[in-house]
Amino acid sequence: MLEWRFGRRSPNATEERPLLKIAVSSCLMGEPCRFDGRACPNEAARSLRDVDGIELVELCPEVLGGLPTPRPPSEIAASERVLRVTNAEGVDVTAAFMEGAQRALEIVQRNECKLAVLKAKSPSCGNGRVYDGTFTGTLAEGYGATARLLRGEGVRVIDEERLGAALAASEARHPGARPALLAAASAECPVLETERLVLRAIAPDDAEDVFAYCSDPDVGADAGWPMHRTVEDSRAFIDAAACEPHVFGLFEKVPAADGSATSAGDESAALRTGPCIGSVGLIPDPQRRNVDALMLGYSMAKPAWGRGYMTEASREVLCYGFEELALDLVSCTHYPSNDRSRRVIEKCGFAHEGTIHAAEAGPDGVVRDLESYYLTRVGWAAGARG
Repeated sequence: MLEWRFGRRSPNATEERPLLKIAVSSCLMGEPCRFDGRACPNEAARSLRDVDGIELVELCPEVLGGLPTPRPPSEIAASERVLRVTNAEGVDVTAAFMEGAQRALEIVQRNECKLAVLKAKSPSCGNGRVYDGTFTGTLAEGYGATARLLRGEGVRVIDEERLGAALAASEARHPGARPALLAAASAECPVLETERLVLRAIAPDDAEDVFAYCSDPDVGADAGWPMHRTVEDSRAFIDAAACEPHVFGLFEKVPAADGSATSAGDESAALRTGPCIGSVGLIPDPQRRNVDALMLGYSMAKPAWGRGYMTEASREVLCYGFEELALDLVSCTHYPSNDRSRRVIEKCGFAHEGTIHAAEAGPDGVVRDLESYYLTRVGWAAGARG
């Protein structure tokens, strides 16, 4: 269940691929700016230079903060709640790291970067694990000074290790396609496939099909949005969805003349699917300020209810989110009265985390509660193995 909360399409938008700017630690690109005067070039990070429509914005927060190269190694006091960085000589260098973080943020915001690939374990760039301040090589849960600031401002931060894993997963699942992590719009996302369904971007030609199910008041009422009254309402929905990545239309596979299954990898696959019967996707969760979390949402035409399609599609999208987008958590909600959605959520392995009381007004203006669920990367992996 989800009310799709899309941004508006720019009136000046063209069909050309928009330029996606990604911030990246300079040392990963081969710049000798580490504390020891060396670089740590990374193949995954450097491969981004060859992706169409990508521009890399290189930066080193420690250099931006005025620290020399080479310099004594520094670590964050991970056990302290307030940021404190000292170097191996016992000098407090917190101010320099904070200055570098602020200048890095200014560069990122000026270039409108939504994604940053930063050096793992660094006291400025570390994302999830950092050296703990004892200078014994011990890692602790935590974030570098720059990673903290960027994440707090809504910038997705991943390290080179997670980047490499996400790119490898995309290549394994969709050879030759644009990596999912680099998609800036739905049309740039790979086509997903399940046993019975093809998941692809919804196109303007799908407007009549979308209207057919979105004009059903029972569909919109459960999903939290008003029924579409005209095909133009559906065109506006498609136009908005096209501006967002990770949103897919659902299309039932049509068996080939010989009875064989349709393959999403087949060039003619789009000709052998039925009409659009729903939508499913991962979008920002309005209840969370976590750049590593997205929310699963979906809606489906009433004639397709009760066939297990949405569970099948949702499981594929969850695999896409955890493997190809490197998410840490996916959330999902439903109205208390929507038992169909609850069953889908539970079958996908989500854990119930509670009720959000008086969460939102439905299309009828009545303010309703939301039942909230979550699924972590660890939980999903355990379920996938099981």
